[in-house]
Amino acid sequence: MNTLRLLKAVLVFIAVFHLVFGFGLMFSIDFQKATIAFYGGNLEWNSTNIYFIRIIGSFAFVLGFLAWMASGDPMRYKIIVIGFIEFFILRNIHRHLFADELYVALSISPMMNVMTSVFFGLQALLLTYLLWSTSRKEAKNLK
Repeated sequence: MNTLRLLKAVLVFIAVFHLVFGFGLMFSIDFQKATIAFYGGNLEWNSTNIYFIRIIGSFAFVLGFLAWMASGDPMRYKIIVIGFIEFFILRNIHRHLFADELYVALSISPMMNVMTSVFFGLQALLLTYLLWSTSRKEAKNLK
């Protein structure tokens, strides 16, 4: 499989993941509860937290749409791919820089924090490598 196809496949995965989770978080309190439980978290279920999770869902849904759009022609929408790389890196930095807040606010375990960081870190590394490799191949083809 060439790097362009693999880059497209990774973007489709990111798109579907964010579209499904975004939609679920926006429109289903049961989905919100299941997602928090999957992460091993504990949250007070009040209207404020439910509302903020809906906002996170909206954000995730838009990210899914952007990833879907970029998956059709990643080199044309390279800035979106770079944006995802930056987002995943910043997300991981925040998970550890503000880990105490994460542990207290949601009761997320340190192990789940690390596992989530690995999941998103691998996506950032994979996107970086695939974008770099595909860019190099396209540059060679232009010569």
